[in-house]
Amino acid sequence: MVEWYNYSIEERIEKVYRKFTLSDFWKWWSGSEQKVMEIRIKDYKLIKSLAETHNLLYSASGVYVWNDEMLKLVVSQVKNKATIWFGINPRKRNYNKYGFKSFGGSDCNIQEIGFIFIDIDRKIKIGPANNIDLENCDKLANTILERLQTEGWNKNYIKICSGNGVQLLIKLDFPLKLPEIDFNLQYKTYIENKDYAKLKNIIREGIGKDILRFCHKYENDLQVEVDKSGFNIGRVAALPSTKNFKYDGFTWRGIVELQNGTNEDFSDYILSKENDIVTYESKAIFSKKSLNSRDRLVPGKLKHNILVKFMLEHELPYGMINNYLWFSFKCLLRDSKIDLHSEEFQKIHKQIEAKVKGQLPMNIPDERFSFDENIVNKYCIVNLIPPLYPVWPKRNGIREIGINNVSWEEIELQSGILTLSEDTDIFQDLEVFKKQTIIGVINADLFRQFVKSCIKKYGNEKTKYYFDYIMKRYLSCE
Repeated sequence: MVEWYNYSIEERIEKVYRKFTLSDFWKWWSGSEQKVMEIRIKDYKLIKSLAETHNLLYSASGVYVWNDEMLKLVVSQVKNKATIWFGINPRKRNYNKYGFKSFGGSDCNIQEIGFIFIDIDRKIKIGPANNIDLENCDKLANTILERLQTEGWNKNYIKICSGNGVQLLIKLDFPLKLPEIDFNLQYKTYIENKDYAKLKNIIREGIGKDILRFCHKYENDLQVEVDKSGFNIGRVAALPSTKNFKYDGFTWRGIVELQNGTNEDFSDYILSKENDIVTYESKAIFSKKSLNSRDRLVPGKLKHNILVKFMLEHELPYGMINNYLWFSFKCLLRDSKIDLHSEEFQKIHKQIEAKVKGQLPMNIPDERFSFDENIVNKYCIVNLIPPLYPVWPKRNGIREIGINNVSWEEIELQSGILTLSEDTDIFQDLEVFKKQTIIGVINADLFRQFVKSCIKKYGNEKTKYYFDYIMKRYLSCE
């Protein structure tokens, strides 16, 4: 039997993709219920022209359809002009920045969470994906489905070839309805409540992290990776029967598999993940600090604060900003007693939202949460950005270690490597290495072996970052 990825594109379209129509796709996605799908298009002129010509509802991010005939119309009009995506979760009208209700591409426009989205792509993205690339993506997808099978949660899913990778949508047995959130008409901003934030976190910090941990052990061998931003509820996925325009050409996207059973108890399991999440709290290695004069916000000088400058002056990945940078900033606002109605703060709020191209809610954190420089540093470390604050500025002491003069250039000359677990992150690896060398001075050869082992596990770019900003400092702290 020839696997789908080994067919030529012409054979793949004929023997695989054409097994499933757009009507089949719509029926599966909607569950034959009245739901609204966002069709994401990056070209606003095309969005507006399409909507006005065919009397469709639209926003800055795309057009909106609520049956298969509308979907087929949009695909027929756009598929040869631009890459298009579909909103994973159903959309609803909600307030926009002008103060009236409309559809949109923001989280506040998500009606319910109906799917878990897993986006698998190549680690090395040079030119279009070849058959081996697609095979490796498919292998990881099948490994995930096999794991879900042990719980009976592989009975309702769709597998899509995105052109250069594989995407899985696992359907919940019942959708998780998102509660309404208040909109401040005066300041044109949403005020998230705890129930709303809880559901968003359950997907990203609960089931999402479970899946990422499970997949990590396979990613290096297959040279593929799961996009962690896929667990944001507002994500979009590759729309079947369309083209992915990239690398001076295009590749067709299509449905590879579609199962339409019931993933019984899957939703209840996801809701149970709330017990595993400690929202906004750092790991033990990020020790907490009280607010000092350097961090305190000063009215009239908000833009001079190091965190504010960081958010305004850098192009930052949006995925974790709300939970790490913006949450930390809101702790500072609370503890510095800044007037949130002041013109100065409102201006900075809008400037940061414009910079990150997303909404940043103003629900002030509970008093049990405090500002912690290390949470900001964690954001930097995950995104390979130089830490904003001193890393572990005060731990119980500094160890004398014999690695301060080891340079990056020496690493490739080192022979031999250590064995690192595939189920750990860099801090767990450092902690194990540290315990093994706790007595006396760390041998430079042993340290170089550790770094070389990290290159094998994490790759050159990440390890170089860890070497420059984390390793020596971590190992020197008691």
